[in-house]
Amino acid sequence: MKLVRFAISFALGTLISRVLGFLRDAGVAYYFGASHISDAFFVAFRIPNSFRRLLGEGGFNAAFVPLYTRAVEEGREKEFLGKVFSFYLLINALVTFLGVVLSEYIVSLLAPGLRGTETLDLAVFMARFLFLYLLLVGLSALFMGVLNVKGRFFVPAVSQGIFNAAFLITLMILSDSYGHVALIVGVIAGGILQVLVYLPSLVSAGVVFRPSLVFDGEVKLLVRRLVPALGGFGVNQLSLFIDTILASFLKTGAISYLYYANRLYQLPFGIVSVGVANSLLSLLSKSGINRNLETTRAFRLVLLLIIPASAGLIILSEEIVRVIYQRGNFSEEDARITATVLSIYSVGLLFSSLQKVLSAEFFSRGDTKTPVKISLISVLSEGVFGFFLAFPLGLGLYGLPLGTALSFLVGFSLLMVKKEVRIERRSLASTLLKSSVASLGMSLLVLWIKSSSEGAVQILALSVPVGALFYFLILFLLREDLALGLFKRFVKKGLNP
Repeated sequence: MKLVRFAISFALGTLISRVLGFLRDAGVAYYFGASHISDAFFVAFRIPNSFRRLLGEGGFNAAFVPLYTRAVEEGREKEFLGKVFSFYLLINALVTFLGVVLSEYIVSLLAPGLRGTETLDLAVFMARFLFLYLLLVGLSALFMGVLNVKGRFFVPAVSQGIFNAAFLITLMILSDSYGHVALIVGVIAGGILQVLVYLPSLVSAGVVFRPSLVFDGEVKLLVRRLVPALGGFGVNQLSLFIDTILASFLKTGAISYLYYANRLYQLPFGIVSVGVANSLLSLLSKSGINRNLETTRAFRLVLLLIIPASAGLIILSEEIVRVIYQRGNFSEEDARITATVLSIYSVGLLFSSLQKVLSAEFFSRGDTKTPVKISLISVLSEGVFGFFLAFPLGLGLYGLPLGTALSFLVGFSLLMVKKEVRIERRSLASTLLKSSVASLGMSLLVLWIKSSSEGAVQILALSVPVGALFYFLILFLLREDLALGLFKRFVKKGLNP
Protein backbone atom coordinates (compact mmCIF):
# COMPACT_ATOMS: atom_id res chain seq x y z
CA MET A 1 0.00 0.00 0.00
CA LYS A 2 2.97 2.32 -0.52
CA LEU A 3 1.09 3.91 -3.42
CA VAL A 4 -1.75 4.95 -1.12
CA ARG A 5 0.61 6.17 1.63
CA PHE A 6 2.67 8.26 -0.79
CA ALA A 7 -0.47 9.62 -2.47
CA ILE A 8 -1.98 10.62 0.89
CA SER A 9 1.21 12.43 1.92
CA PHE A 10 1.28 14.29 -1.38
CA ALA A 11 -2.45 15.01 -1.18
CA LEU A 12 -2.17 16.52 2.31
CA GLY A 13 0.59 18.89 1.26
CA THR A 14 -1.24 19.75 -1.96
CA LEU A 15 -4.46 20.42 -0.04
CA ILE A 16 -2.67 22.96 2.14
CA SER A 17 -1.18 24.58 -0.96
CA ARG A 18 -4.52 24.66 -2.75
CA VAL A 19 -6.33 26.24 0.18
CA LEU A 20 -3.69 28.96 0.31
CA GLY A 21 -3.97 29.21 -3.45
CA PHE A 22 -7.68 29.91 -3.19
CA LEU A 23 -6.95 32.61 -0.64
CA ARG A 24 -4.42 34.06 -3.09
CA ASP A 25 -6.96 34.04 -5.92
CA ALA A 26 -9.61 35.47 -3.61
CA GLY A 27 -7.21 38.32 -2.90
CA VAL A 28 -6.74 39.00 -6.62
CA ALA A 29 -10.53 38.87 -7.11
CA TYR A 30 -11.11 41.20 -4.16
CA TYR A 31 -8.69 43.89 -5.33
CA PHE A 32 -9.04 43.57 -9.12
CA GLY A 33 -12.22 41.53 -9.82
CA ALA A 34 -12.65 40.42 -13.46
CA SER A 35 -11.10 43.51 -15.06
CA HIS A 36 -8.47 44.45 -17.61
CA ILE A 37 -5.87 44.34 -14.79
CA SER A 38 -6.77 40.78 -13.78
CA ASP A 39 -6.89 39.75 -17.45
CA ALA A 40 -3.43 41.23 -18.01
CA PHE A 41 -1.98 39.53 -14.94
CA PHE A 42 -3.42 36.12 -15.78
CA VAL A 43 -2.06 36.37 -19.32
CA ALA A 44 1.39 37.44 -18.10
CA PHE A 45 1.53 34.88 -15.29
CA ARG A 46 0.17 32.02 -17.39
CA ILE A 47 3.53 31.35 -19.01
CA PRO A 48 5.74 31.02 -15.89
CA ASN A 49 2.89 29.36 -13.99
CA SER A 50 2.52 26.82 -16.79
CA PHE A 51 6.23 26.11 -16.54
CA ARG A 52 5.70 25.42 -12.85
CA ARG A 53 3.07 22.83 -13.69
CA LEU A 54 5.09 21.57 -16.63
CA LEU A 55 8.19 20.99 -14.50
CA GLY A 56 6.80 20.49 -11.02
CA GLU A 57 3.76 18.34 -11.66
CA GLY A 58 5.23 15.55 -13.72
CA GLY A 59 7.09 16.66 -16.86
CA PHE A 60 10.53 16.79 -15.26
CA ASN A 61 9.79 13.96 -12.83
CA ALA A 62 8.73 11.68 -15.69
CA ALA A 63 12.25 11.76 -17.14
CA PHE A 64 14.30 12.40 -13.99
CA VAL A 65 12.84 10.02 -11.38
CA PRO A 66 13.54 6.66 -13.13
CA LEU A 67 17.16 7.63 -13.92
CA TYR A 68 17.82 9.11 -10.49
CA THR A 69 16.31 6.03 -8.82
CA ARG A 70 18.68 3.80 -10.77
CA ALA A 71 21.66 6.03 -9.88
CA VAL A 72 20.77 5.79 -6.17
CA GLU A 73 20.45 2.00 -6.35
CA GLU A 74 23.86 1.79 -8.09
CA GLY A 75 25.59 4.14 -5.61
CA ARG A 76 26.14 6.97 -8.12
CA GLU A 77 23.78 9.51 -6.56
CA LYS A 78 26.20 12.42 -5.99
CA GLU A 79 27.84 12.06 -9.38
CA PHE A 80 24.46 11.95 -11.15
CA LEU A 81 23.02 14.93 -9.25
CA GLY A 82 26.11 17.04 -9.92
CA LYS A 83 25.85 16.56 -13.67
CA VAL A 84 22.10 17.10 -13.82
CA PHE A 85 22.13 20.14 -11.51
CA SER A 86 24.74 21.97 -13.60
CA PHE A 87 23.12 21.25 -16.95
CA TYR A 88 19.61 21.97 -15.70
CA LEU A 89 20.57 25.29 -14.11
CA LEU A 90 22.23 26.52 -17.30
CA ILE A 91 19.23 25.63 -19.46
CA ASN A 92 16.81 27.29 -17.03
CA ALA A 93 18.87 30.47 -16.98
CA LEU A 94 18.87 30.58 -20.79
CA VAL A 95 15.11 30.05 -21.02
CA THR A 96 14.51 32.76 -18.42
CA PHE A 97 16.68 35.23 -20.32
CA LEU A 98 14.90 34.53 -23.61
CA GLY A 99 11.53 34.91 -21.90
CA VAL A 100 12.42 38.37 -20.58
CA VAL A 101 13.81 39.55 -23.93
CA LEU A 102 10.95 38.16 -26.05
CA SER A 103 8.09 38.83 -23.64
CA GLU A 104 6.31 41.27 -25.98
CA TYR A 105 6.13 38.74 -28.81
CA ILE A 106 5.17 35.87 -26.50
CA VAL A 107 2.31 37.78 -24.87
CA SER A 108 1.04 38.92 -28.28
CA LEU A 109 0.91 35.31 -29.45
CA LEU A 110 -0.81 34.19 -26.26
CA ALA A 111 -3.55 36.83 -26.38
CA PRO A 112 -3.87 38.05 -29.99
CA GLY A 113 -7.37 39.40 -29.34
CA LEU A 114 -5.90 42.00 -26.96
CA ARG A 115 -3.60 43.64 -29.51
CA GLY A 116 -3.94 47.40 -29.57
CA THR A 117 -5.46 47.57 -26.08
CA GLU A 118 -4.14 48.79 -22.73
CA THR A 119 -4.62 45.26 -21.42
CA LEU A 120 -1.92 43.93 -23.73
CA ASP A 121 0.51 46.75 -22.83
CA LEU A 122 0.03 46.03 -19.13
CA ALA A 123 0.44 42.27 -19.69
CA VAL A 124 3.76 42.82 -21.49
CA PHE A 125 5.01 45.07 -18.68
CA MET A 126 4.15 42.43 -16.08
CA ALA A 127 5.58 39.55 -18.13
CA ARG A 128 9.06 41.10 -18.28
CA PHE A 129 9.30 40.74 -14.50
CA LEU A 130 7.30 37.56 -14.03
CA PHE A 131 9.56 35.57 -16.36
CA LEU A 132 12.16 35.69 -13.58
CA TYR A 133 9.93 33.21 -11.76
CA LEU A 134 10.94 30.60 -14.38
CA LEU A 135 14.41 30.23 -12.88
CA LEU A 136 12.96 29.69 -9.41
CA VAL A 137 10.46 27.17 -10.78
CA GLY A 138 13.29 25.17 -12.32
CA LEU A 139 15.11 24.80 -9.02
CA SER A 140 11.90 23.90 -7.25
CA ALA A 141 11.15 21.15 -9.79
CA LEU A 142 14.60 19.60 -9.42
CA PHE A 143 14.33 19.59 -5.62
CA MET A 144 10.86 18.05 -5.89
CA GLY A 145 12.12 15.18 -8.02
CA VAL A 146 14.98 14.46 -5.61
CA LEU A 147 12.73 14.38 -2.55
CA ASN A 148 10.10 12.24 -4.30
CA VAL A 149 12.72 9.54 -4.90
CA LYS A 150 13.63 9.81 -1.22
CA GLY A 151 9.99 9.04 -0.42
CA ARG A 152 9.26 12.56 0.81
CA PHE A 153 6.14 14.01 -0.80
CA PHE A 154 4.79 16.45 1.75
CA VAL A 155 7.34 19.28 1.42
CA PRO A 156 7.29 19.26 -2.41
CA ALA A 157 3.50 19.42 -2.31
CA VAL A 158 3.32 22.18 0.31
CA SER A 159 6.04 24.32 -1.30
CA GLN A 160 3.50 25.92 -3.61
CA GLY A 161 1.56 26.87 -0.48
CA ILE A 162 4.55 28.89 0.67
CA PHE A 163 4.44 30.75 -2.62
CA ASN A 164 0.71 31.38 -2.26
CA ALA A 165 1.04 32.65 1.31
CA ALA A 166 3.87 35.04 0.41
CA PHE A 167 1.94 36.30 -2.62
CA LEU A 168 -1.21 36.94 -0.58
CA ILE A 169 0.62 38.79 2.19
CA THR A 170 2.40 40.96 -0.37
CA LEU A 171 -0.92 41.70 -2.08
CA MET A 172 -2.54 42.74 1.19
CA ILE A 173 0.33 45.05 2.09
CA LEU A 174 1.02 46.70 -1.28
CA SER A 175 -2.17 46.62 -3.37
CA ASP A 176 -3.81 49.78 -2.02
CA SER A 177 -0.69 51.86 -2.55
CA TYR A 178 0.96 50.29 -5.59
CA GLY A 179 -1.90 48.62 -7.50
CA HIS A 180 -0.82 46.04 -10.09
CA VAL A 181 2.86 46.32 -9.02
CA ALA A 182 1.89 44.30 -5.92
CA LEU A 183 1.08 41.36 -8.21
CA ILE A 184 4.62 41.39 -9.64
CA VAL A 185 6.35 41.71 -6.26
CA GLY A 186 4.16 38.94 -4.83
CA VAL A 187 5.18 36.45 -7.52
CA ILE A 188 8.93 37.09 -7.15
CA ALA A 189 8.88 37.03 -3.33
CA GLY A 190 6.79 33.87 -3.31
CA GLY A 191 9.13 32.15 -5.77
CA ILE A 192 12.19 32.82 -3.63
CA LEU A 193 10.56 31.43 -0.49
CA GLN A 194 9.25 28.44 -2.47
CA VAL A 195 12.83 27.41 -3.24
CA LEU A 196 14.16 28.06 0.26
CA VAL A 197 11.56 25.79 1.91
CA TYR A 198 13.18 22.73 0.28
CA LEU A 199 16.61 23.27 1.85
CA PRO A 200 15.98 21.76 5.33
CA SER A 201 14.52 18.55 3.84
CA LEU A 202 17.36 18.24 1.33
CA VAL A 203 19.93 18.64 4.10
CA SER A 204 18.20 16.11 6.37
CA ALA A 205 18.02 13.64 3.47
CA GLY A 206 21.78 13.98 2.96
CA VAL A 207 21.43 15.37 -0.57
CA VAL A 208 24.54 17.10 -1.94
CA PHE A 209 24.79 19.06 -5.20
CA ARG A 210 28.35 19.18 -6.55
CA PRO A 211 28.39 21.09 -9.86
CA SER A 212 29.93 19.09 -12.68
CA LEU A 213 29.93 20.27 -16.29
CA VAL A 214 29.98 16.76 -17.74
CA PHE A 215 27.65 16.06 -20.65
CA ASP A 216 27.98 12.27 -20.86
CA GLY A 217 25.71 9.49 -22.09
CA GLU A 218 23.59 9.54 -18.94
CA VAL A 219 22.83 13.24 -19.27
CA LYS A 220 22.08 12.76 -22.97
CA LEU A 221 19.63 9.99 -22.05
CA LEU A 222 17.93 12.35 -19.59
CA VAL A 223 17.63 14.98 -22.32
CA ARG A 224 16.23 12.44 -24.80
CA ARG A 225 13.56 11.50 -22.27
CA LEU A 226 13.04 15.01 -20.97
CA VAL A 227 12.26 16.64 -24.31
CA PRO A 228 9.28 14.40 -25.19
CA ALA A 229 8.17 14.27 -21.54
CA LEU A 230 8.10 18.06 -21.32
CA GLY A 231 6.45 18.06 -24.70
CA GLY A 232 3.67 15.86 -23.37
CA PHE A 233 3.04 17.95 -20.29
CA GLY A 234 3.58 21.08 -22.36
CA VAL A 235 0.82 19.95 -24.66
CA ASN A 236 -1.47 19.68 -21.65
CA GLN A 237 -0.56 23.24 -20.66
CA LEU A 238 -1.17 24.26 -24.25
CA SER A 239 -4.84 23.60 -23.60
CA LEU A 240 -4.86 26.56 -21.21
CA PHE A 241 -3.13 28.68 -23.83
CA ILE A 242 -5.78 27.72 -26.38
CA ASP A 243 -8.52 28.84 -24.01
CA THR A 244 -6.65 32.10 -23.39
CA ILE A 245 -6.15 32.74 -27.11
CA LEU A 246 -9.83 32.15 -27.88
CA ALA A 247 -11.03 34.04 -24.79
CA SER A 248 -8.97 37.08 -25.77
CA PHE A 249 -11.46 37.65 -28.60
CA LEU A 250 -14.38 37.69 -26.17
CA LYS A 251 -15.43 40.45 -23.77
CA THR A 252 -13.20 41.88 -21.02
CA GLY A 253 -13.15 39.50 -18.07
CA ALA A 254 -13.43 36.29 -20.11
CA ILE A 255 -9.79 35.36 -19.44
CA SER A 256 -10.33 35.96 -15.72
CA TYR A 257 -13.52 33.87 -15.61
CA LEU A 258 -11.70 30.92 -17.16
CA TYR A 259 -8.80 31.32 -14.74
CA TYR A 260 -10.94 31.53 -11.61
CA ALA A 261 -13.02 28.50 -12.64
CA ASN A 262 -10.03 26.44 -13.73
CA ARG A 263 -8.33 27.04 -10.39
CA LEU A 264 -11.29 25.50 -8.58
CA TYR A 265 -11.43 22.61 -11.04
CA GLN A 266 -7.73 21.98 -10.42
CA LEU A 267 -8.29 21.33 -6.69
CA PRO A 268 -9.38 17.69 -6.96
CA PHE A 269 -7.15 17.22 -9.99
CA GLY A 270 -4.08 18.51 -8.16
CA ILE A 271 -4.77 16.70 -4.91
CA VAL A 272 -5.91 13.33 -6.26
CA SER A 273 -4.77 12.90 -9.86
CA VAL A 274 -1.33 14.51 -9.66
CA GLY A 275 -0.69 12.88 -6.28
CA VAL A 276 -1.63 9.40 -7.49
CA ALA A 277 0.27 9.86 -10.78
CA ASN A 278 3.49 11.07 -9.10
CA SER A 279 3.27 8.30 -6.51
CA LEU A 280 2.63 5.66 -9.19
CA LEU A 281 5.59 6.93 -11.23
CA SER A 282 7.93 6.68 -8.24
CA LEU A 283 6.59 3.24 -7.32
CA LEU A 284 6.73 1.73 -10.81
CA SER A 285 10.27 3.04 -11.30
CA LYS A 286 11.46 0.55 -8.66
CA SER A 287 12.23 -3.07 -9.48
CA GLY A 288 10.01 -5.99 -8.50
CA ILE A 289 6.72 -4.09 -8.64
CA ASN A 290 3.52 -5.65 -9.98
CA ARG A 291 2.69 -3.07 -12.65
CA ASN A 292 -0.78 -4.42 -13.44
CA LEU A 293 -1.85 -4.48 -9.79
CA GLU A 294 -0.52 -1.03 -8.89
CA THR A 295 -1.89 0.65 -12.02
CA THR A 296 -5.30 -0.90 -11.45
CA ARG A 297 -5.23 0.22 -7.84
CA ALA A 298 -4.34 3.74 -8.96
CA PHE A 299 -7.29 3.75 -11.36
CA ARG A 300 -9.64 2.56 -8.64
CA LEU A 301 -8.37 5.19 -6.19
CA VAL A 302 -9.03 7.90 -8.78
CA LEU A 303 -12.56 6.60 -9.38
CA LEU A 304 -13.32 6.55 -5.66
CA LEU A 305 -12.27 10.16 -5.17
CA ILE A 306 -12.89 11.92 -8.48
CA ILE A 307 -16.45 10.77 -9.24
CA PRO A 308 -17.92 12.31 -6.05
CA ALA A 309 -15.67 15.35 -6.45
CA SER A 310 -17.02 15.97 -9.96
CA ALA A 311 -20.60 15.63 -8.76
CA GLY A 312 -19.93 18.00 -5.88
CA LEU A 313 -18.34 20.65 -8.09
CA ILE A 314 -21.26 20.56 -10.50
CA ILE A 315 -23.98 20.73 -7.84
CA LEU A 316 -22.25 23.26 -5.57
CA SER A 317 -20.44 25.36 -8.18
CA GLU A 318 -22.33 28.58 -7.47
CA GLU A 319 -21.99 28.30 -3.71
CA ILE A 320 -18.25 27.52 -3.98
CA VAL A 321 -17.60 30.52 -6.22
CA ARG A 322 -19.63 32.86 -4.03
CA VAL A 323 -17.84 31.84 -0.84
CA ILE A 324 -14.34 32.04 -2.32
CA TYR A 325 -14.51 34.95 -4.74
CA GLN A 326 -17.63 37.12 -4.35
CA ARG A 327 -16.47 40.16 -2.41
CA GLY A 328 -14.80 43.48 -3.13
CA ASN A 329 -14.62 44.09 -6.89
CA PHE A 330 -15.89 40.60 -7.78
CA SER A 331 -19.63 41.03 -8.49
CA GLU A 332 -22.62 38.69 -8.31
CA GLU A 333 -22.68 38.49 -12.11
CA ASP A 334 -18.98 37.54 -12.10
CA ALA A 335 -19.80 34.77 -9.64
CA ARG A 336 -22.66 33.41 -11.76
CA ILE A 337 -20.56 33.25 -14.94
CA THR A 338 -17.57 31.68 -13.16
CA ALA A 339 -19.82 29.04 -11.55
CA THR A 340 -21.24 28.01 -14.92
CA VAL A 341 -17.75 27.67 -16.40
CA LEU A 342 -16.69 25.58 -13.38
CA SER A 343 -19.64 23.20 -13.83
CA ILE A 344 -18.72 22.60 -17.46
CA TYR A 345 -15.02 22.03 -16.67
CA SER A 346 -16.02 19.44 -14.05
CA VAL A 347 -17.68 17.24 -16.67
CA GLY A 348 -14.23 16.23 -17.98
CA LEU A 349 -12.52 15.85 -14.60
CA LEU A 350 -12.67 12.05 -14.48
CA PHE A 351 -11.18 11.56 -17.94
CA SER A 352 -8.40 14.09 -17.37
CA SER A 353 -7.52 12.37 -14.08
CA LEU A 354 -7.39 8.87 -15.57
CA GLN A 355 -5.34 10.18 -18.48
CA LYS A 356 -2.87 11.70 -16.02
CA VAL A 357 -2.47 8.43 -14.11
CA LEU A 358 -2.15 6.26 -17.20
CA SER A 359 0.51 8.59 -18.62
CA ALA A 360 2.60 7.97 -15.49
CA GLU A 361 2.66 4.25 -16.29
CA PHE A 362 4.06 4.99 -19.76
CA PHE A 363 6.66 7.37 -18.30
CA SER A 364 7.82 4.79 -15.74
CA ARG A 365 8.79 2.49 -18.64
CA GLY A 366 10.73 5.26 -20.35
CA ASP A 367 8.04 5.67 -23.01
CA THR A 368 7.60 9.43 -23.14
CA LYS A 369 6.67 9.61 -26.83
CA THR A 370 3.29 7.89 -26.78
CA PRO A 371 1.69 10.22 -24.17
CA VAL A 372 3.13 13.20 -26.05
CA LYS A 373 1.56 12.22 -29.36
CA ILE A 374 -1.78 11.49 -27.76
CA SER A 375 -1.73 14.70 -25.73
CA LEU A 376 -1.05 16.64 -28.91
CA ILE A 377 -4.06 15.05 -30.61
CA SER A 378 -6.14 15.81 -27.52
CA VAL A 379 -5.14 19.48 -27.50
CA LEU A 380 -5.73 19.88 -31.21
CA SER A 381 -9.20 18.43 -30.73
CA GLU A 382 -9.74 20.91 -27.89
CA GLY A 383 -8.89 23.80 -30.18
CA VAL A 384 -11.33 22.54 -32.80
CA PHE A 385 -14.10 21.80 -30.29
CA GLY A 386 -13.58 25.09 -28.46
CA PHE A 387 -13.57 27.23 -31.58
CA PHE A 388 -16.70 25.73 -33.11
CA LEU A 389 -18.61 25.63 -29.83
CA ALA A 390 -17.67 29.19 -28.86
CA PHE A 391 -18.05 30.97 -32.19
CA PRO A 392 -19.97 29.18 -35.02
CA LEU A 393 -22.34 27.47 -32.55
CA GLY A 394 -22.66 30.65 -30.47
CA LEU A 395 -21.90 29.30 -27.00
CA GLY A 396 -19.30 32.01 -26.43
CA LEU A 397 -17.30 31.66 -23.23
CA TYR A 398 -19.10 28.45 -22.23
CA GLY A 399 -17.97 26.66 -25.37
CA LEU A 400 -14.32 26.77 -24.26
CA PRO A 401 -14.56 24.60 -21.10
CA LEU A 402 -16.91 22.23 -22.94
CA GLY A 403 -14.31 21.80 -25.67
CA THR A 404 -11.72 21.10 -22.97
CA ALA A 405 -13.91 18.41 -21.38
CA LEU A 406 -14.46 16.68 -24.73
CA SER A 407 -10.72 16.72 -25.48
CA PHE A 408 -9.95 14.86 -22.22
CA LEU A 409 -12.27 12.06 -23.35
CA VAL A 410 -10.39 11.87 -26.65
CA GLY A 411 -6.97 11.74 -24.94
CA PHE A 412 -7.90 9.10 -22.39
CA SER A 413 -9.54 6.87 -25.01
CA LEU A 414 -6.44 6.93 -27.21
CA LEU A 415 -4.14 6.12 -24.26
CA MET A 416 -6.29 3.14 -23.35
CA VAL A 417 -5.90 1.80 -26.89
CA LYS A 418 -2.09 2.14 -26.73
CA LYS A 419 -1.50 0.85 -23.16
CA GLU A 420 0.61 -2.24 -22.47
CA VAL A 421 -0.29 -2.70 -18.81
CA ARG A 422 -3.27 -4.95 -18.11
CA ILE A 423 -6.05 -3.32 -16.09
CA GLU A 424 -8.05 -5.74 -13.96
CA ARG A 425 -11.44 -4.95 -15.44
CA ARG A 426 -13.57 -6.82 -12.92
CA SER A 427 -12.27 -4.95 -9.87
CA LEU A 428 -12.27 -1.68 -11.80
CA ALA A 429 -15.87 -2.15 -12.94
CA SER A 430 -16.90 -3.01 -9.39
CA THR A 431 -15.33 0.17 -8.03
CA LEU A 432 -16.87 2.24 -10.84
CA LEU A 433 -20.35 0.88 -10.13
CA LYS A 434 -20.15 1.27 -6.36
CA SER A 435 -18.64 4.76 -6.57
CA SER A 436 -21.35 5.84 -9.03
CA VAL A 437 -24.13 4.53 -6.79
CA ALA A 438 -22.60 6.18 -3.73
CA SER A 439 -22.13 9.46 -5.63
CA LEU A 440 -25.77 9.40 -6.74
CA GLY A 441 -26.91 8.97 -3.15
CA MET A 442 -24.58 11.74 -2.03
CA SER A 443 -25.84 14.06 -4.79
CA LEU A 444 -29.48 13.57 -3.81
CA LEU A 445 -28.61 14.37 -0.20
CA VAL A 446 -26.67 17.50 -1.20
CA LEU A 447 -29.55 18.69 -3.39
CA TRP A 448 -31.92 18.28 -0.43
CA ILE A 449 -29.52 20.27 1.79
CA LYS A 450 -29.41 23.04 -0.84
CA SER A 451 -33.19 23.25 -1.02
CA SER A 452 -33.62 23.40 2.75
CA SER A 453 -30.72 25.75 3.65
CA GLU A 454 -30.08 29.45 3.14
CA GLY A 455 -26.83 31.14 2.24
CA ALA A 456 -23.81 29.75 0.39
CA VAL A 457 -21.70 29.37 3.53
CA GLN A 458 -24.37 27.35 5.35
CA ILE A 459 -24.95 25.13 2.31
CA LEU A 460 -21.24 24.34 1.93
CA ALA A 461 -20.71 23.89 5.67
CA LEU A 462 -23.40 21.20 5.69
CA SER A 463 -23.03 19.67 2.24
CA VAL A 464 -19.30 18.97 2.16
CA PRO A 465 -18.83 17.01 5.43
CA VAL A 466 -22.28 15.40 5.47
CA GLY A 467 -22.09 14.51 1.78
CA ALA A 468 -18.60 13.01 2.16
CA LEU A 469 -19.60 10.92 5.18
CA PHE A 470 -22.74 9.71 3.42
CA TYR A 471 -20.73 8.79 0.33
CA PHE A 472 -18.23 6.65 2.26
CA LEU A 473 -21.04 5.14 4.34
CA ILE A 474 -22.66 3.87 1.16
CA LEU A 475 -19.29 2.51 -0.02
CA PHE A 476 -18.91 0.60 3.25
CA LEU A 477 -22.43 -0.80 2.92
CA LEU A 478 -21.58 -1.89 -0.63
CA ARG A 479 -18.39 -3.54 0.71
CA GLU A 480 -16.01 -1.64 -1.56
CA ASP A 481 -12.76 -3.36 -0.58
CA LEU A 482 -10.31 -0.55 -1.43
CA ALA A 483 -12.31 1.93 0.64
CA LEU A 484 -12.54 -0.58 3.49
CA GLY A 485 -8.79 -1.15 3.31
CA LEU A 486 -8.10 2.57 3.55
CA PHE A 487 -10.47 2.90 6.50
CA LYS A 488 -8.85 0.00 8.37
CA ARG A 489 -5.41 1.48 7.73
CA PHE A 490 -6.44 4.85 9.17
CA VAL A 491 -8.01 3.21 12.22
CA LYS A 492 -4.92 1.08 12.82
CA LYS A 493 -2.63 4.06 12.50
CA GLY A 494 -4.86 6.07 14.83
CA LEU A 495 -4.71 3.37 17.48
CA ASN A 496 -0.98 2.84 17.00
CA PRO A 497 0.48 6.23 15.97
